[in-house]
Amino acid sequence: MYKKYSTLSTGLAIALMVVTTIGSIVWYASQPQSKVLADTTKIQQLVTSQEIPSNNSISQAASTIPQLQTINGVTIELTSVKQTETGIEIGICYPTPDDGDWYPTPGHIYYSTYEVLPDEFEFISEQKADGINTGRRCVLIRYRIDEMESITTPMQFTLLDYWAVPREMPPCENLQQRLNTNPKAKAYGLKAKCSSDEQGGMSVTLSDKASSVAQDKAQLVLDEIVNGIVNGPWEFTITELEK
Repeated sequence: MYKKYSTLSTGLAIALMVVTTIGSIVWYASQPQSKVLADTTKIQQLVTSQEIPSNNSISQAASTIPQLQTINGVTIELTSVKQTETGIEIGICYPTPDDGDWYPTPGHIYYSTYEVLPDEFEFISEQKADGINTGRRCVLIRYRIDEMESITTPMQFTLLDYWAVPREMPPCENLQQRLNTNPKAKAYGLKAKCSSDEQGGMSVTLSDKASSVAQDKAQLVLDEIVNGIVNGPWEFTITELEK
């Protein structure tokens, strides 16, 4: 059964950055679209840096669904765009580097003079990475819109990044599990020494690698895994809405 996430308090959302809850978590507080809101420090820093794009800045990508966009070798699929009774629902799928708990960071949607923040999201399917193949996670992202009559196209949707939320287990155990299921880590023969403190902080050093892999390349890949974030942004232009 997949998990559904909806709005809770700001304090709980900040705690989410340290540990993952089972069941419902905070994503964003539901507010009128004219206000920029975010429930976590990370998301707030990302979304408040965005500006409302001018008509000239909107991507001219094809509006056909599904849409694919590749940034830095990572392809995101826009699978659906639907107008609901309460707003807009957007479906996306993204590749997961390992079997970590990978959460999306969607940005605003823009149309006409409006900008709207995400209200909630729901995972709908997942295929886990297994050390040979990367995984795939699909999610529905919902935007609550107070003035439904304001909805027009073209509309711009952006996925800013996606990141591995720490699981409810010791940090080093969580990292080792991700290393074991990461195809690139397996191909590079990466091994790491890890230690953690009582506050959940980690210290990680590269302890071994395949002889054919350069030290700096191996270190770079290990750092990417430890950081646990895949950066975009992936931007999509929507010209038709399913109703």
